[in-house]
Amino acid sequence: QKPPRPAVTVGAGLLAAGGALMIVGSFLNWFTIEGESFTGFSSDGDNMKDGPVFVFLGVLALAFGITQLMARKVLAVAILSVVFAVFGILAALADITDVSDAKDLADAFGIDMSFGPGLWIILVGAFVAVGGGVATIAKRRVWPLTM
Repeated sequence: QKPPRPAVTVGAGLLAAGGALMIVGSFLNWFTIEGESFTGFSSDGDNMKDGPVFVFLGVLALAFGITQLMARKVLAVAILSVVFAVFGILAALADITDVSDAKDLADAFGIDMSFGPGLWIILVGAFVAVGGGVATIAKRRVWPLTM
């Protein structure tokens, strides 16, 4: 008989915190152009908004964290949490690169543009969620000692 699943409170907490950061970052200012602030939900004409994607990934990380906390370690959930959090990292890096390129272009034309905290908070949240997923995967069952 297998020993009971270990509690993964640290990993679950990190997953939930990372998910919450990703959600919050989606609503915060990502960048400002000529005094106008843009978030993950601001429309720029082509209707491509990444905020909902990060909210979805954040809700998933939050749900994975709660699941791990309630059901204890579930390996499949831990693996999925790492996979989706890595998607969050890649998407955040892609958006940061896009904003950085836009800032370079704005600077070349003398347009005032600056980064906001939103994308950076999303990136930190995704890294925290990956850490939580890895922490839950690394937690092992403790087999009873036989004498």
